[in-house]
Order: sequence, then C-alpha cells, then structure tokens
Amino acid sequence: MYDVLINFSGEDIQRKFVSPLDSALSAVGFTTFLHHQNAINPIHIQQPILSLCRVAIVVFTKTYSESAWCLHQLQQIIQWHQTYCRHVLPVYYEIEPSELRLQKADFGKAFKATAHQTFSGQQPCHVQMEPRTHQSSKLLWMG
Repeated sequence: MYDVLINFSGEDIQRKFVSPLDSALSAVGFTTFLHHQNAINPIHIQQPILSLCRVAIVVFTKTYSESAWCLHQLQQIIQWHQTYCRHVLPVYYEIEPSELRLQKADFGKAFKATAHQTFSGQQPCHVQMEPRTHQSSKLLWMG
C-alpha cells in the first residue's frame, strides 16, 4: 500500500522538486509511488494502483498540460477522487493556480490544444478548480 501517489511530468521537475518531496515524505514514514511519463515502464494509473494509495499529489507545471499522457492520468485521478472520496492535493510549481483554474496563459493554451487532440470526438473537457477556501481548492474534471 502507498500513502502518496505523486503525479508529474518531466525529469527537470523530478530533480528540482519531486525528489526532495519524495525524500521528505519518506523521512517521516510515508511510502510513495512516483508516477510520471518518463518512467522506465510508464503505466497508466488504473484502479488497482490508485486503490493502493491514500492521497494523490498532482504537480502542475507550465509543461504539464502539453502531455496527453498527463491529461489521461489526471482524468483517472479525478475520477478516483470523485468515486472514493480520496484526497487530491494540487501543487503549482512555477505557475499560478489561476492559470489552471481559468485555463489562461501558456498552460491554458497548451491544455486546450492537448485536450482537443487527445479527446477529439468526445465532449470538450477542462479541469476546473472549485474554490473551497483560500487555502485549498477542489479539482473537477469537466467532460
């Protein structure tokens, strides 16, 4: 069983942020599952893996939305969250939360283009941040 699944994109972000985060979590006794596109055996997050996790951390970066793989994984994480009421913690690394929430700037443009290519023929989709407090937000996958 994993305490935390960390979903992210890119080796640079892994080196700068995710590895230190993983080390800090491990140091206090949490078991983590690092899930990213460039893994030796990248796998899609499926219910068996997610069912073994208590919390998912999604690290949003400027390039996260350029990856169709990431958008598929995000969709799975959000469905897991909605079905099993598990916690999803968004982390915004070098982007503002409003770039995701409002789908603006480079993140929003890339998200719309990647979602259009990835989910063509399906209803348009977007990730919506639903404000809960000024400290946290709820991720919603709108399809």
